Amino acid sequence: MVPMRAEPVEVVVVGAACLDIKARLRGDTVAGTSNPGEVRMSIGGGARNIAENLARLGTRTALLSVVCEDDFGRTIIRQTGQAGVLTDYVLRSCDHHSASYIALLGSHGHLLVGVDDTSATAALTPDYIDDHADLLREARMVVIDANVPVESAVRLLSICNDAGVPVVLDTVAYTPALRYRHLIGSFYMVSPNEIEAQALTDVRILSESHAILAAQHLIAQGVTIAIITRADAGLVYATSALTGNVPAVEVEVVDPTGAGDALMAAVVYALLNDIPIDEAVRLGVSAAALTLSSAETVRQDLNLESLYAQLVL
Repeated sequence: MVPMRAEPVEVVVVGAACLDIKARLRGDTVAGTSNPGEVRMSIGGGARNIAENLARLGTRTALLSVVCEDDFGRTIIRQTGQAGVLTDYVLRSCDHHSASYIALLGSHGHLLVGVDDTSATAALTPDYIDDHADLLREARMVVIDANVPVESAVRLLSICNDAGVPVVLDTVAYTPALRYRHLIGSFYMVSPNEIEAQALTDVRILSESHAILAAQHLIAQGVTIAIITRADAGLVYATSALTGNVPAVEVEVVDPTGAGDALMAAVVYALLNDIPIDEAVRLGVSAAALTLSSAETVRQDLNLESLYAQLVL
């Protein structure tokens, strides 16, 4: 039974909802043995993170995802719902365990390696997308992460294109981005990091000019807004009419997990509220900086006032 909605949903986000396990090393490390550090657990997943960030910014947001009906899955649903995300449409299936992500961070908070187990997203089939076609058609914007099976993304794009709903792609990582390469021109906006942009364009990014070239390559393929994030170097962005760059905000990095998701959510929020792209990307950089300085995957006190408080001018 489809739940009744008291208010229209502005954004539908489709993709992974995970349990994040993040280990941060202390000091020098010794290979082949245990090392001292700190281990934290939080709720994550690219799509879920974007949905929560949007909800915390006051956007009516629904999540299409899958969890197992186990303790982890129930925790993901509970905490996501408490943040203000509509979770009624999330699929409960134990064909796979709930998705999870493990991040190993260096002593300065930078990601050394991450391991994704998002096999559960195989349950987000074209039939599941069809079951929620009306929800997608009624949205002002849809965001999909590249964990979603490609055939399901094709179905989603067809539904949204027919309804005139713009679709944004979260590329997630190098391998998922590569799977989506042939579809890239169908998306309204995409925001890869440098290695994901290389998967999409074959442009090896060694400088700002290379990043702008890759962004323009994405625009030439049909993307309306291309943003390429460059870690400490900030980001570059392009449309058919302009290009630009925004420096990073200097913060102490506590945990990089979720920073890119916060950036995308802030840009989506801004675009929905008719904020020009040059200001929208600056709000995105603000959201990323706030998330970098938090131990949580999604900053719990995120709001519009905090974004503007450290806006890059």
